[in-house]
Formats: sequence, structure tokens, C-alpha cells
Amino acid sequence: MIGMLVQLLLSWILLHFIERRNLETLGIRPTARRMQLAGIGFGLAMIYMIAYQLGEAAIQHAPYHRNEAYGLPQLGLAMWYLFKSVVFEELIFRGALLYILIRRIGSAKAVLTSAVAFGIYHFFVVGIHSPLQVVILFLTTGLMGYVLAAAFVRTGSIWVPIAIHYSLNFSPYVGFSQSNGMGNQLFVHTAPLHQPTIQTLGLLVIHNFIFPLVVLWWLRSIRPERELKPQTYPN
Repeated sequence: MIGMLVQLLLSWILLHFIERRNLETLGIRPTARRMQLAGIGFGLAMIYMIAYQLGEAAIQHAPYHRNEAYGLPQLGLAMWYLFKSVVFEELIFRGALLYILIRRIGSAKAVLTSAVAFGIYHFFVVGIHSPLQVVILFLTTGLMGYVLAAAFVRTGSIWVPIAIHYSLNFSPYVGFSQSNGMGNQLFVHTAPLHQPTIQTLGLLVIHNFIFPLVVLWWLRSIRPERELKPQTYPN
């Protein structure tokens, strides 16, 4: 909690001294429209992720069952920890710095810069070393970073990328275990997982690349609450 408050303070300092703005610039006030859009984004991500998890389980012939050792206290702690981690990343990549970039170089370049930074950031979070894994990780996380930054620009509120990001992470980290045995998730597999097959790899490709396109299509249908434009500075 203290970490989030520190981030908000730093965000306010950046916005106040660089742009002469306050935190409402990030669309942080939870209006009815912003919460509605956040709810739609959350629902889209949740439906898509559940479909992916159940599809993979069906292909692997390893259905899920309820983890009896996982109770409400564990669920509550996991959801709170996940919320903190998502807000931490969103305030960095879709917060004050993104807004300042938009004012300096325009929305298109700012969104692309945020996406590249988000992809590189995950190299250090995941800690992989295989060149192929690096490329795949950069493409998948960078694409999702692009979608989340576009959500901020289109809706004018950081709540929408927070909702989408949280929903995407909830499924593998809280909802459905990716391991063979009893994990720290609400649902776990009833049978051991097999090595990846053409079907599971194909499903993974769909999961990583089709969903971002769905969200971008949805965002295009939204009437922007406000138009974020680059700042014009006198000569």
C-alpha cells in the first residue's frame, strides 16, 4: 500500500512540475463511464482467458478441479498482491510518463515507446536466456503493452488498462494452475500435463495474438472521453 502511495506521489510531482497538471490527468477519478469501460475490458479478458485455460486442459486431457487446500484467505491475499503488482506496472508504463510522452511526441509514438519498454521490462521480470524465448516474450508482452497503452489513450483513464491487465493476470496466477500438481491457484489439473503439441502451440499463438486484436477492435468502437494531443510549445 505504501508503495502505491509513493508511486502516486511521484506521479503527481512529475505531472505538476512538468505539465502543470494533477492526477486527474490520468483519469483516476472513478466515474460511471470509466468504471463501465473498465468492467467491459475486465470481462473481455476474463472470458478469453478462461476459454484459453479450458481449451488447453481439453487438448491435454487434464481437466481442472477445485483446489480444496485453497480457501478464502489465500484467495484474498492473492487478489490483493496481484492488484498491487498490476497497479505498480500500470503507474509506470501507462501513467504519468506515458502522458508526458504523449504531450511531447504524440499518441502513436508514445504508445509504441511504452510497448517496447514494457516488453524489455519483462526480460528482467521473467529472467529467461534463450534467444527464441526472448523474442517470443518481447513480442507477446510488447503487443499487450501496446494494447494497454492504447486503452489509456482511447478511454482517457488508467482504470481501463488496470482492469484488463488484472483480468489477464488473474487467470494464470490466481485462477488456474499451470503446473502438474497442487499449485497455489483456485483450480488445479487432475492429470499430468504433456509436452506441447501442435494443437497447444496453435492455441498459444491464438491466445497471445488474437486477443490483443479483439481489444483493439473494441477500443476503436469507443467514443474518446477526451483527445490526448501533443503540447505545442512557443519558439
